[in-house]
Amino acid sequence: MVANPLDPAGARAELRAFNRTVTERIGILEDQYLDRGRSLALDRLLWEIGADGAEVRELRARLGLDSGYLSRMLRALENEGLIVTTTSGDDSRVRRAEVTAAGRAEIGILDHLSDDLADAILQPLTPNQQRDLLAAAATTRRLLTASAIEIAPADPDGAAARDAIAQYYAVLTERFETAFDATTTRPAPAEALRPPAGLFLLATLKGTVVGCVGVKLHPDGVGEIKRLWVAPETRGMGLGRRLLTAIEDAARDAGSTVARLDTNRALTEAIQLYRSAGYSEIPAFNDEPYAHHWFEKPLTGQPSTTPRPTPAERVGFIGLGLMGTPMARRLLDAGVRLTAWTRSPAALQPIVDAGAAAGASPEGVFAASDTVIVMLRNAGAIDAVLRDESGAIHAFVAGRTIVNTGTISPADSLKLADDIAAAGGTYVEAPVSGSRVPAETGTLVGLLAGPPDAVERVRQLIGPLCSRVEVCGEVPAALTMKLSANVFLVSLLAGLAESFHFAEAHSMDLKVLRSILDAGQMASPLSRVKTDKLVRGDMTPQASIADVHVNAELIQDAAAAAGIASPLIDACAQLFAGGVVAGDGGLDAVAIVRTLAGLSR
Repeated sequence: MVANPLDPAGARAELRAFNRTVTERIGILEDQYLDRGRSLALDRLLWEIGADGAEVRELRARLGLDSGYLSRMLRALENEGLIVTTTSGDDSRVRRAEVTAAGRAEIGILDHLSDDLADAILQPLTPNQQRDLLAAAATTRRLLTASAIEIAPADPDGAAARDAIAQYYAVLTERFETAFDATTTRPAPAEALRPPAGLFLLATLKGTVVGCVGVKLHPDGVGEIKRLWVAPETRGMGLGRRLLTAIEDAARDAGSTVARLDTNRALTEAIQLYRSAGYSEIPAFNDEPYAHHWFEKPLTGQPSTTPRPTPAERVGFIGLGLMGTPMARRLLDAGVRLTAWTRSPAALQPIVDAGAAAGASPEGVFAASDTVIVMLRNAGAIDAVLRDESGAIHAFVAGRTIVNTGTISPADSLKLADDIAAAGGTYVEAPVSGSRVPAETGTLVGLLAGPPDAVERVRQLIGPLCSRVEVCGEVPAALTMKLSANVFLVSLLAGLAESFHFAEAHSMDLKVLRSILDAGQMASPLSRVKTDKLVRGDMTPQASIADVHVNAELIQDAAAAAGIASPLIDACAQLFAGGVVAGDGGLDAVAIVRTLAGLSR
């Protein structure tokens, strides 16, 4: 999503105010941190050396300190009897720092005092404020880490580059459905990724390689992107997008007019990245044996072949909630003339500030629009907008196309289609599969059903919102397909929460559980996001417990209407209903782990 540019002066002032608050609150300004007679810098160095010791050069890289300053700090800790420095038995040039018995005791005291400080910060806050602070702290730590990553050209045959490519191959071996053999893939030797034939970039964090990407510069103006890899510990920091943008810029500067790449269907996160970055799928341009998808992106401003809305089309948007707001923003970023309305003026104003016209009412939106997208919570909310007190469809829908992107029952959708057609309008089902983050990044999956000509127009319109659009047939096929997918989604969310509840009850390390699940065959972009939330205790909603409960009930109703059994969804519906009753309905769906904990008492 294209964000509005920051005000540099305001951004700097906010960060400086943040720094002042943090340094004062955690005691950095005190000359004796935690009353132990040392500065925070010395305590941090002692903690980094740890019980296992560390090489001095490793400490220098990890902490970003120059040699002279680090040496003075080490001497200060030695003078206190907390550490000793020795030379390696294998190489006298390599120095190591080891903690003494007194140093180990001091680390224990510092850990205890640090816990007390953390408790002192959290205890005055309400539970909701505590969760907000912890979520903000996790986000701040992640973004500060991301800002420390450096991307620079490197020799593709250097030791660091070879290590990065080896890790890239290891990912392919793990993820591909068939074994990956580097000798059978299409070659991209070092000389093909070295100027003037190409370019290779490395991403490093405190001296450690965490990502890479290369490009082969073909004489016909094609920049063929190769070896895009991001280390697992930096995923979620936007590094893949940064590397992709950097290599596109390098290819453009070298004279390339188009970027091309191929990828394997198992690399779902990469495919989503390419589509959201403006790449269009094209026929195969090479004979790569491991490729299932081939993509292309213009680098010189030519129009993309990806379906895009016609800027002249007048579009309305009704419903600016958790999903509707980022969807509306993406349409505005794509150049759509948008008129928006929602019940909350506070929710409408940011969209108006981003370039939308404000509709005074639903009728005003329809008057200013040819097509109106509706993203509302349920059938009742849609009826409140489209029907009068008698239940009849408002006359203002005549001549307009109404696009329902929300999830309602197939029966309600079919009735809506019939009633809108009788009132002179056209109805298209377009439920989207995904939550807030895919809505922000344009990686939703759109499902369409309705009259073919209207479906084709809507397919073009929702292009900026989706990484994939599937045409399902006549109404209510799209919603029926959405509920079919949601059977798995609801079960997955409940299963992940129960998995973590089970592990925590047995005193298992939740970070280890996350790494196992994220690395296995069950992993998906959704599961990786949710396992991260469960480990961090971040229950900020992407899709809430209440929303998942509504979806489970819709599946139950559709199953009952078809006379089919739904035992798994029946159990999930009961579980999520318990979360709503407990007052957790507004939290993320995986907060159902709290309901499970209550049942276990």
